Amino acid sequence: MNKTNINLQPNYWNQIWTKEGTATWRRYPGCFGRICWAVGHLQEVLELGCGTGILASQLLEFGNVVTGLDISEVAITQLPEEIKGVVATLPEIPLADNSFDVVVATEVLEHIDDDQACVREAVRVLRPGGRAYFAVPNNCLGPDEEPEHVRKYTPETLEALLSPYGHLFMESFVDEFVISSNQIIAIPTILAAIYTSG
Repeated sequence: MNKTNINLQPNYWNQIWTKEGTATWRRYPGCFGRICWAVGHLQEVLELGCGTGILASQLLEFGNVVTGLDISEVAITQLPEEIKGVVATLPEIPLADNSFDVVVATEVLEHIDDDQACVREAVRVLRPGGRAYFAVPNNCLGPDEEPEHVRKYTPETLEALLSPYGHLFMESFVDEFVISSNQIIAIPTILAAIYTSG
């Protein structure tokens, strides 16, 4: 990349999570609801880029054991005590091979310089037969529109990235939610699931 990726600067995200905390607008109800339904119950789950744990907390309510990983120490300190927190900079996942039934990364890949390495790492920490879920904006919010993003995805580019790792299921939808009394966010979204071999 020609410029420094602001997502690799912990203080950038520390400032965001100090300001937003658990009251963050980053709730993505359509995406999070689909993921909770798909993950189900009693799984060991790793969430990459967990922030303050909005999705991780929902997964916990389904009886899952949840670990959250984020670059921001401030975000990790705000996780509920039942969620194990790991501070790390993706694509590195400093956890053992075959540690989780499920890995989840929503609104993460578009922030990372090396998305291929991140997917490889996610699959590495999965147990045989594990599943990985990735959600990204659908053909929008590229670097010209959103300075935090280093690329934008289409269903075709996301499929090319993920399909080498297992059977793939993909869905496109619009995640629409209210962030204040007079503001609605609508984000065209791709949700992809990798089903690895057993």
